[in-house]
Amino acid sequence: MTTQDAAPALSVANVSKTFGTTRVLTDVTLSVAPGEVAALIGENGSGKSTFIKILSGFHEGDRGGTVCMGGVDVSDALQDGPEKTGMGFIHQDLALVETMTIVENLRIGGFSTGFLGRIRWRQEAETVRGLLRRVGLDVDPNVRVGELSVTDRALVAIARGLAEIDRASHLSARLLVLDEPTAYLPVTGVERLFQAVAQLAAEGVSVLFVSHRLDEVLRYCTRAFVLRGGRLVADEPTAGRTERDLVTLMLGRAPEDLYPEYALSPAECSIEVTGLAGGLVESVDFDARAGEIIGLIGLPGSGYEEIPYLLSGCRPATSGSLRVGDQVMDVGRLEPGAAIRAGVALLPADRKSASGAQDLSVSDNITVATLGSVVRRGVISRREERDVVAAQIERFHIALPDPQHALSSLSGGNQQKALLAKWVISAPRVFFLHEPTQGVDVGAKREVFRHLTELARQGATLVISSVEYEDLAALCTRVHVMRRGRIIRTIERDDLSAHELAVAVHG
Repeated sequence: MTTQDAAPALSVANVSKTFGTTRVLTDVTLSVAPGEVAALIGENGSGKSTFIKILSGFHEGDRGGTVCMGGVDVSDALQDGPEKTGMGFIHQDLALVETMTIVENLRIGGFSTGFLGRIRWRQEAETVRGLLRRVGLDVDPNVRVGELSVTDRALVAIARGLAEIDRASHLSARLLVLDEPTAYLPVTGVERLFQAVAQLAAEGVSVLFVSHRLDEVLRYCTRAFVLRGGRLVADEPTAGRTERDLVTLMLGRAPEDLYPEYALSPAECSIEVTGLAGGLVESVDFDARAGEIIGLIGLPGSGYEEIPYLLSGCRPATSGSLRVGDQVMDVGRLEPGAAIRAGVALLPADRKSASGAQDLSVSDNITVATLGSVVRRGVISRREERDVVAAQIERFHIALPDPQHALSSLSGGNQQKALLAKWVISAPRVFFLHEPTQGVDVGAKREVFRHLTELARQGATLVISSVEYEDLAALCTRVHVMRRGRIIRTIERDDLSAHELAVAVHG
C-alpha cells in the first residue's frame, strides 16, 4: 500500500472549543499523511495553542469532534498521553531537567529493572543511544542536559518525544508536534534540527510544525494549515508560495508594510558605554544618540545577548561604566532599581520567567514598574490605575476580555504588547530589548515595531539585541557585530541589509 493509499497519520474532524460563551475553535478538520512535515500557522490568538492543547489532552474539545491516528479513533485517550495516542509534543521551553542526565530525562517513568528492582543502566544507555542516533546526535547518554548546547537540547527533546510515541505499539502511526522549537536556535541549529526531522519523516514519522517563522515553514514543510479566528481557512502546499502569500492567508488581507518609516534626527549623544565586561562580554565600548535605534548581533555565546542584562543591573558586570545624559554609573555595582531610576528599561526575551509575571493580572503587569504614580497618601488609587491600564490597552491594541485576567491567558503577541506598555508608561531614556519579537506573529510584530519607532521619535535611545537580520536592518541606524565578547564590526545604516549582517556574523 502506497503512502497515498495509507490512512492519514493524523486525522482531525470537526474539532471545536468553547470557553464560557466564547468559541475559540470552530470545526477544525485536517489530516497529516505518514511521513509528512506540515506546518500549523496563524496570528497570535488564531487558535493554534488551543488546538495543540486539545491534541495533547490539556484541554477537552467540545462534543462532536474526533481525532484519529492511523485510522484509529483516539479521541477518548487524548488525556492518557503519547503511549496511548502516538502523539509526542516538543514545546519551546523543551521541558528538560538540566540537572539530570540524558538517560534520566528520556527514560524516567519507563526504566527497565532487574533483580530487586535495580535499574539496568547499561541497557538504558544503549536504548537512549539508539534514540539519539535517530536524531543525528552523537553524545554520551550519561551527560547532564545542562552541559549541552541549546541545539543539542532541542534534539534531546525530540528524542524523548520519539521514546514516548514508540510505546504506542498498538498504533500504526506516529506524530511529533514541534511547537516553536526553533525560537532560541541559531541558524545552524535550525538546520541540524530539520535534518533530524527529515530523517524521521523518511522513517514514516509525521511532523506538525507550529511556528511564526514563515521562512522556515516555506523551506522545511510541504504543506501549511492556516488558522484565522479559530477556523481553518487554508490547507495549502508551500511549493511556489512566498512569505507574503502566507501572511495574506493569516490576516485575510494583503499585509501592510511591516516596518514603519523612521528617520533619525540629529541629536546629542544620549548614552555612552565604556569598558563593559562580565559573563561572555570581555570589553565593549559604544555610544548612541537620543532617538537612535542601534542593534547588537552575533552568534550564540558571542556576548551580544548579555549586554542588555549587564547594562540594566540584572546580571553582574565585572567592570564598565554607563553614562545616561549627565549621570555616570559604575556598571559593576549597578542594581536594577538604580537603573530604572536613571531612566533605563529592559525587556527580556523570556516572557515566561523574566519579562512578565505570568500568574499576575494583565493590569498588575502593566502598572508594576510605575505603581508609585497612582499611589495617593500611601494607598493605590484603583480608579487611576484602571484609567492608566485602559489607556495602555487601547494604545497598544491589546486583545483581552478583562484586564484582571492572568497574563498567561493572553497570546504571545498580546503578552509582548502588554509588557512593552509597562515600560512605555515610564518614558524611558534608554530602552534595552532582547529579541523583542520572539514568538510573535506578523501582525503583532508590526505593532511592536510601530511603538518602538514612536519611542525613538520621542527621544528615547533603543538598543536591540537580536538574531533577526531583517528586523535589525530595517529598524536600526547602525548595528554592532560581536564575536568572542567584543565588537568586531559596526555596520552603518547606508550599508545595512540582512545579507550584510549574515555575512558579518558568520564571517
